Amino acid sequence: MALLWLCNVSISFQGVPVLEDVNAYVSPGARVGIIGPNGCGKSTLLRIITGDIKPGRGVVEWAKTPNIGYVPPQEDAGVFQQKTPLDLISPERAGALGRFGLPSRLWDKPAAALSGGELTRLRLALAFSKNPDVLVLDEPTNHLDIHGIQQLEAMLKEFPGTVLVVSHDRYFLDSVCSEIWLIENCNLRTYKGNYSAYLQARQAEQTHMAREYAKWQTAVDRLAVEVRARQQWYDRAHKAAGTNDYLRRRAKKHATQFKAKQRRLDKLLDQKPEKPRKLKPVTIKFQEGSHRTKTILRARDLCFRYAPGAPQVIKDACFSVSPGEKIALVGPNGSGKTTMIRLFAGELQPEAGSLWVNPNIRVGYLAQMLEHLDLSRSAADNVSTHTGRPIPEARHLLGYLGVSKHTQMLPLGKLSMGQRTKVALACLTFAPYDLLLMDEPTNHLDLIAREAVEAAVRAFPGAAIIASHDRYLVDKSCTSIWYLEQGKLHVYGGSFAEFTRWLESRKSGRPDGAAGGVDTDEAGGGHARREPPGDRKAMELALKTRLAYIASQLALADDARDKLRLETEYQEALAQLRRLEASR
Repeated sequence: MALLWLCNVSISFQGVPVLEDVNAYVSPGARVGIIGPNGCGKSTLLRIITGDIKPGRGVVEWAKTPNIGYVPPQEDAGVFQQKTPLDLISPERAGALGRFGLPSRLWDKPAAALSGGELTRLRLALAFSKNPDVLVLDEPTNHLDIHGIQQLEAMLKEFPGTVLVVSHDRYFLDSVCSEIWLIENCNLRTYKGNYSAYLQARQAEQTHMAREYAKWQTAVDRLAVEVRARQQWYDRAHKAAGTNDYLRRRAKKHATQFKAKQRRLDKLLDQKPEKPRKLKPVTIKFQEGSHRTKTILRARDLCFRYAPGAPQVIKDACFSVSPGEKIALVGPNGSGKTTMIRLFAGELQPEAGSLWVNPNIRVGYLAQMLEHLDLSRSAADNVSTHTGRPIPEARHLLGYLGVSKHTQMLPLGKLSMGQRTKVALACLTFAPYDLLLMDEPTNHLDLIAREAVEAAVRAFPGAAIIASHDRYLVDKSCTSIWYLEQGKLHVYGGSFAEFTRWLESRKSGRPDGAAGGVDTDEAGGGHARREPPGDRKAMELALKTRLAYIASQLALADDARDKLRLETEYQEALAQLRRLEASR
């Protein structure tokens, strides 16, 4: 029995189709993940389901009137910015705020004063406090820290009702969803299983479509050749027959055969199967700066607080960053990740200790670029203004980033946050940088664009410091983890999977909690573990040997994918060697 039916649902805005003939149903207790490119209509579909907007055509029918808990996009949350969490949720339901990790000291503060992660927790608490039987969630993991995301996953698994969720978090979709809806080119396709199952089904579907289309094309080509040949033979025979009745009858017989094959060809053309679409890859390539140095930035006993007498946000942090390092800055919401990024960008100054940023390097800062975009001007105008490139070149770059021609000319204020982030990324890719500072760069981005960011970070020859809760990005692109907790910075020189195991063992109090490349010396902040001199020399020799081997394989590689893989391996090995040399 279905809980919800969508029958031929269509909607357009200003004459531009967004959704066309959407047909789907939702079973009670289902966990539906809705995915698709930025601007494809995911949020619009959720608003149609909640009844917030009416479709231009079609029917949305519920088996019974639902009690919906709705989490709107973060950019739509401004309507209650001046109200406090207690005003919004009422005191008798305030327990939901604590359940979602919103500290009681924030309950009587205006929502406008909350951080992005705290605001997400408030929106989730509001939705769950209504005791809903249906949850409709629009990107609920945005700005949540990793622990918060895992907590939300556990809550949704225990939730007895139905869940419809728009998300680009692949770990989250894998963990929570039992069904995936893909919106693409105004149409909706449904797939059973989680995100990994969807990928397998999608690949099998595309392979089958390609095979069937190739068979159809071969049959059409063969018939077209036969029809042309028989028509030419008939034309010649009919002309040569003149008044000879025998020859005219033979020509007429071939004309009948030619017309029969023409009918078969026409029928085959009417039965044209769907051609598999080759998605244009989203391409992001950050340019390398020209300055050569062994150290990008360095800190010693760095401390920061926002006002005298206020709690310290960062306490006695010590670290250095070398060219080629890819650092993931992680930690709970409100732990100081954005503060640290702003210190590196020069927007804030240390309270105590030292922070040295090499004055000869160029720094690209994603959040700063987003803030400087003009919402009244088009995406193309913004890119042209910030890069000095002509409009056609700006539009060309936006096309590579997956921003459609129509969207490029709309005022930026009408674009989704994911599309605005792509515009900011377009501005960053034009200038050569030695250091990239990125605060939640994949928030709001669709899955294809996220994969492009991951590849671009890996291939970028310079250093990158990325504050992120995107587990895929951290796992695939970063070579070390900086963990901020209660003002203390712990530098972990290993993979994200190893860091996760270290963090779990640390929280559980097991004796291996300090293993894996972290010095948890509370007096001096976190420091990367240093190898003995003999081990360091052996590692340097091994890395140099590996670089020489990869270079030889690159010279022999013909396949573009092999070259890209080898280039990525070369840059990763080079970054490791640079870090090792800088730590002498």
